[in-house]
Amino acid sequence: MKIIVGLGNPGIAYGSTRHNVGFRVIDLLRKRYPPERVIKHQYYRIWETKIENYPAILGKPKTFMNESGIAVKKIYERFNGSLKDYLIVHDDLDITVGRIKIIAGKGPGGHNGIISIINELASKDFVRVRIGIGREKRGNSYVDYVLSPFLPEERSLVEKSLERACSAIEEIVTGGLERAMSLYNA
Repeated sequence: MKIIVGLGNPGIAYGSTRHNVGFRVIDLLRKRYPPERVIKHQYYRIWETKIENYPAILGKPKTFMNESGIAVKKIYERFNGSLKDYLIVHDDLDITVGRIKIIAGKGPGGHNGIISIINELASKDFVRVRIGIGREKRGNSYVDYVLSPFLPEERSLVEKSLERACSAIEEIVTGGLERAMSLYNA
């Protein structure tokens, strides 16, 4: 079973921000694969489903981004399994808007949500689907930037990258990590 957790900040005010692309991927997957069961917890909400007949859990932390590790650890305590079966979907400043990258077992690259997860799990042995949000060119702080919405000219690129991330996740589930990396990291 694959456990796919999208990172973001809870609340309507953050819904369309750059930091919430992980949540948006989970929402798209929920539309493609309607859940069989919903589990609400103090720290997370999860949906049990099947992706191409493979059991999967889709999850969203109820914690804010910088405390994502608390929620992911609670999900891990509930489902256990191997950390290699965990896919964390998140935004990445170092990837151009419209692109994605799949990695496994790597350091946090300065992403506070990933730092929190690594600290809580005491491991980095999970898969990450990184969605490019680019970097601000005008000198705003990165906090303001990641909490801002995409520009109108970026929106179609973002939508394509979210769809591409969903397809990459489907490939990880059905064809394996290496195949997905060869197809989607080009």
